[in-house]
Amino acid sequence: MVKSIFDNLDAESAQAADLSNCDREPIHLPGLIQPHGVLLVLSEPALTVVQVSHNLAELTGCQPEALLNRPLSLLLGDEQVGKVQRCLAEDFESINPLKLTLTCDAESALFDGIVHRNGEVILLELEPQSSQSNFFEFYQQVHGTVTRLQKAATLQAMCQAVVADIRRITGFDRVMVYQFDQDYSGNVIAEATDLDPTYLGLHYPASDIPKQARHLYTLNWLRLIPDVSYEPVGLMSGEPEHPEVSLDLSFAGLRSVSPLHLEYLQNMGVAASMSISLMKGKKLWGLIACHHSTPKYIPYDLRTACQFIGQVMSAELANKEASEDADYRMYLKSIQTDTVNTLSHSETFLDGIQQLGNKLLDVAGATGAAVFSGDECVLLGATPKQEEIQSLLAWIRPQIRQNVFEICTLSQDYSPAAEYSAIASGVMALEISRVHQNYILWLRPEVVQTVDWGGDPTKTQQVLADGSIYLTPRKSFDRWKETVRGRSLPWQAAEREAVMELRNLIVGLVLRQADELASINFELKRSNDELDSFAYIASHDLKEPLRGIHNYANFLMEDYEGVLDESGVSKLQTLVRLSQRMEDLLNSLLHFSR
Repeated sequence: MVKSIFDNLDAESAQAADLSNCDREPIHLPGLIQPHGVLLVLSEPALTVVQVSHNLAELTGCQPEALLNRPLSLLLGDEQVGKVQRCLAEDFESINPLKLTLTCDAESALFDGIVHRNGEVILLELEPQSSQSNFFEFYQQVHGTVTRLQKAATLQAMCQAVVADIRRITGFDRVMVYQFDQDYSGNVIAEATDLDPTYLGLHYPASDIPKQARHLYTLNWLRLIPDVSYEPVGLMSGEPEHPEVSLDLSFAGLRSVSPLHLEYLQNMGVAASMSISLMKGKKLWGLIACHHSTPKYIPYDLRTACQFIGQVMSAELANKEASEDADYRMYLKSIQTDTVNTLSHSETFLDGIQQLGNKLLDVAGATGAAVFSGDECVLLGATPKQEEIQSLLAWIRPQIRQNVFEICTLSQDYSPAAEYSAIASGVMALEISRVHQNYILWLRPEVVQTVDWGGDPTKTQQVLADGSIYLTPRKSFDRWKETVRGRSLPWQAAEREAVMELRNLIVGLVLRQADELASINFELKRSNDELDSFAYIASHDLKEPLRGIHNYANFLMEDYEGVLDESGVSKLQTLVRLSQRMEDLLNSLLHFSR
């Protein structure tokens, strides 16, 4: 799996982006479209045209005013309108594009029609057909690429294969795979181009692709800008209840692009671009980004082939990452087996942990660890002082969620850690028992790295009259180096899983030991009860004949005192004394047994 040490970039940068005008821009409601197609907004049931883009006459020869508040059949004819109506009951992805013929002023032109529903209205996008393709052409375009993606041994190999093939299919000057990090900054991990300079390995801040733009990438998998210098086309409205500003164009391929993004592309020297979303599950994993130095239009059929390749690659992402993690996961499994064997033969939790030694560090790929059990603490490997570790645990405990907590930039959030960042910049904490205060902390050292950014990641700031910060795209994309400190290597998913499995194993062992202890206690109680009963019965039964001996000895001394000589009386007195002593011993035994 391609990993970056910068999975957790500067929280301050992320916060700044969240407060910027980039994230506040309503890019899904532009009220404008790109000029390479026509947009019609239709109302049901008659598919009446309630809005139309101003460029209708330019692309079709029909005046937009003549179409407003009129049925779509005036433009397409009844038969083709029937096609559109049948599409409304189907899955739009399976029926788009419709092959439509527009006739105006006795001239016919072929268009790709893309239909989708938007609340109470229907959006119909029309793009002139530059060529006609069939299934076999589509198959030839994507079959080899799909095979190469599936056979690629690693994620990196798959990414490199896809950029090479997308460039071959589309003819773009530069094609890249851009992978997002956890905070949605990212870096270029694969590139196919003959241009200089290369962008491979460059990092870009999260503000370059703001939050609402990332959301639109999850809704619309492909985005084309044939000419970044285009003049946006407005919409002509025929009904007051459908104002332009409220029209959501999230699913419209023709939707006009943010002026900030266009300025960004122009500053990079890009004249045309296309992006294909890469999804891992429901999360945006990255983009296939295509750039060209001159305007470039990609027909809808060819875009569909590229989007299909992106969907196949998205399906393969999890498989490739899991395959690359497999060897490491097997290694962690072997350590867990040794861990279980050691802990299962230990009398206490801490005894077992101490016997594990460095194996406990290997469970999470750490260089130090601290184990807490009640008031006791055991340190392993390279760690801060015990009092510093105690304070660190006190800071971590309220933040533990679902028994685990992790961080790679400890000193940024916990300032005392700056004193020992060289040995503990990353921490993973595992809560085994809050009641018994059982915790394990794994520590990782600082890894000083140089980050290659695509230009200074800080955009130009302007402070507006209301005090808010307005950001404009940077103009330089030259390689800009930054030394990053106070960060450890990121914790991998396999390590998090290993730590959670270790907790389950420890809890299972503790519960088993508790069951065994309860069973021993039960047997001990039963044995004690039996012993008490035996001692009571034995002492009671022994006392009865002893009392008889004691009494009869007294009787003999009283009745035969005149007959017995001094020696006989002395012997009887000794017998009485010994019987009394024997009774005292039996009483003591009974008391002890109880």
